[in-house]
Amino acid sequence: MRLLHTSDIHYGLSLNEQPFDEIQEEVNEQILKAVVENNIDGVIIAGDVFDRPVVNQKALGRYDKLITDLFNKGVAVYAIAGNHDAPERLALLDELLSKNNIYISGKLTSEVSPICVGNADIYLIPYFNFDTVKALYPDEEFENYQQAFSYVTSKILEKADKSRFNIAVSHCFVIGGQLSESDHSARIGQALAVSAKAFEGFDYTALGHLHGPHFVGEKVRYSGTPYPYSFSETGGEKTFTIIDTESGEISTVTPEYSRTLRVIEGETEEILSKSENDEHKNDYVKIQLTDKFATGELYNSFKKIYPNLLSFDGKIRADAITASALRVDKLDKMSEYEILESYFSDREELLSDFEREWFERALNQCEKGVAE
Repeated sequence: MRLLHTSDIHYGLSLNEQPFDEIQEEVNEQILKAVVENNIDGVIIAGDVFDRPVVNQKALGRYDKLITDLFNKGVAVYAIAGNHDAPERLALLDELLSKNNIYISGKLTSEVSPICVGNADIYLIPYFNFDTVKALYPDEEFENYQQAFSYVTSKILEKADKSRFNIAVSHCFVIGGQLSESDHSARIGQALAVSAKAFEGFDYTALGHLHGPHFVGEKVRYSGTPYPYSFSETGGEKTFTIIDTESGEISTVTPEYSRTLRVIEGETEEILSKSENDEHKNDYVKIQLTDKFATGELYNSFKKIYPNLLSFDGKIRADAITASALRVDKLDKMSEYEILESYFSDREELLSDFEREWFERALNQCEKGVAE
């Protein structure tokens, strides 16, 4: 059996107030193309199907179309809720859908039963918090989220048939995962991080949450987003992961889109000169001038050339109150307070004592793995 693993589609997402409607239609097309060309039997969507709990009708329509098209091709779907999804809405009519090989898990249950297909058993583990596990297992004592998460997977593995190809589908932050600059929430939420050891015993773990495709263990993989959803993700390859449950082989397929995200950096005249021969003027573009300050006049000039210009920056005045972008190498060395202060300074605001107090209380509760 051959399965396609993707995640973090984020239907309904926009960047700098630019809806990604057309691109997300292409995401659907690329998933279906990969399914047909690679003889895929089932598609795994490891969470964050939507960008927020409540989305517009267009986003719902694109999700509906993908699932319907996969069903019409006889392809099964195995999907879980992520931290951006509304679990109850995503899993609406789950029992009915499961009778048609559309399996959707919105909330964690005390017993995670396998979906048996071919030679594989698939276990759906939707995003959950510490309180959820305590409520499901009131007789158990957990000191932190790591222990709670490991308890969930250990219960699954205790009953798993080791003669079959066992797959875990989860949406979480695994320690050692590679953060992109758009993964701020994962960095701040590391109190909910888990070790890759929690998945030892599974033949493959299909992860969602982090946006770059990569392994965090020999058999534990983030598929990443199907499309770069922030300028910090430009330059990195976007792929779908394919798992062959018979051979155990793991491979990737690279989708192709009509436009991508690009950062164009340089001197004003240099960028203008090169734009004359630019064959991809419809890309989503960020322009960073190195020789001039950003002005409305310059912005309008570049907007005529690049209609999807979403970000425009220039030289930074020496006396301006600014904060440099949070690069991944800096992010790992920053405390939660430093990240919060950077967030406010980017907006030229001061962090009040009231806000500090509430942030400290929330941080302490997250570190304990409980909520007030």
